Amino acid sequence: MLIFEVELLHGTYRADPDGSAPTGRQTHGEWPPSPARLLAALIAADGTRERCRRTTGSELDLLAAAGPPVIHADPGPHHQPLQERYVAGQDRARSQQQEYLARKGVLVRPGVRVTLRNPLVRFVYDIEISDTDMAALEYRAARVGYLGCADSPVKITVAQDSDLSADIDRGLAWIPDDEGEELVNIHTRGDVKRWMAAFDAWSQHGATRGQTRRHQPRTRYRHPNDPIPNPDLGRVRAWLRFQRPLAGRRAVVVAHGLKQAALARYQQQYGEPPAWLHGHVNNGAEYQLARFLALPNVGHPYSDGKVHGAAVWVPGGVDETEARNLANVLFSMESLSLAGGKKVAVDRSREGWTTNRRRWTGPARRWVTALPAVNDRHGRIDSNAVVRWCEQAGLPKPIKYRISRKPLLPGGVDLHPTETRRPGHSQTRPYAHIGLVFEEPVMGPVVIGAARSYGLGLCAPCDPPEAAA
Repeated sequence: MLIFEVELLHGTYRADPDGSAPTGRQTHGEWPPSPARLLAALIAADGTRERCRRTTGSELDLLAAAGPPVIHADPGPHHQPLQERYVAGQDRARSQQQEYLARKGVLVRPGVRVTLRNPLVRFVYDIEISDTDMAALEYRAARVGYLGCADSPVKITVAQDSDLSADIDRGLAWIPDDEGEELVNIHTRGDVKRWMAAFDAWSQHGATRGQTRRHQPRTRYRHPNDPIPNPDLGRVRAWLRFQRPLAGRRAVVVAHGLKQAALARYQQQYGEPPAWLHGHVNNGAEYQLARFLALPNVGHPYSDGKVHGAAVWVPGGVDETEARNLANVLFSMESLSLAGGKKVAVDRSREGWTTNRRRWTGPARRWVTALPAVNDRHGRIDSNAVVRWCEQAGLPKPIKYRISRKPLLPGGVDLHPTETRRPGHSQTRPYAHIGLVFEEPVMGPVVIGAARSYGLGLCAPCDPPEAAA
């Protein structure tokens, strides 16, 4: 195990992860710090090829080829957008800056500064390294002064095995996970050669944007506050945010359109979809099916119940290859066609609370439906029905419950009976909004009722902040 400990000497960090800072629309800075910046800083510390003084450069290739490291960093820093300002430009101009003759004012957008409670960041690599390469990395680390940008001075130390591992707080770990929500720039094999090619081009022609092709691979990390997923309980494989919100009454239409699009793309790319995806199960062995969830804006006083995105939940125990194929299909969607010829675009440039994984996964003891739950029978909805729904959804028996014809959450969607019909069904069934209290916290997303495959019965966690803490 190879550990780089980075101390941010000012207790702040400012870096632009995707080049959006000059637009003035950036709301969150880069966090956690990118491992690619660590590699770049080490390259600059002693150069490459004939510019190396006390190293050979082989240690850089070894580090670049290592997999994404586990990053131990502050899980909840404060992101502060910096104020725009005008500075004197370098070129001469007729219009003058007030205090600089023959200079023109130039707008500068500094981006976002991240303020930390814990200034220590550790990159933990699971690789073996020789004593020679270790000494070379120590020499390079001692010469690094900045990480990311000029106003983030750092001090870097490097160690192996137990030198620093005893001090690592497991609760601060950002772990590489294909289903994580955080995108982090990383380094890959061959990055050192790409840096050398960029340096050669700069040496001959100067620094211009068009000389080298941007190469910045990314990987997904799981946030330290996100619980470790249990494959046996099922998990959401994709979270999609729409470019414009839709009326909450179209929740079933959105879920049906997403299912049809997923089936068509899966058929085209990977062949016959599995039974848990299309839902036509003959033997009844696979009772848990994929759930296509429309995500409404609920839970705060100004919620309007509009659908801001969608998610797809995959039951536990399914073939991992099939689940990954579905995830690839969903992430490749650029738009979604709905009934009536309408189309909504998928927006991947920003995130929102309504389509955030932590909004719907809990864990929590109290859950309340954002969309009404539909009865699996034509009889009256009572305590037996609520307990049966929880059992069918794989949930424990609730210790308390509440049944209401009207929404129990601010922004909860109140559907017309015809709007609860599942596609292909002409008859309506009784439905209601439900409040549930479990004895122990339950992981979400929680979806109950007969139409849970189309997102009806979707619940939002309602534990008070002190209970969640």
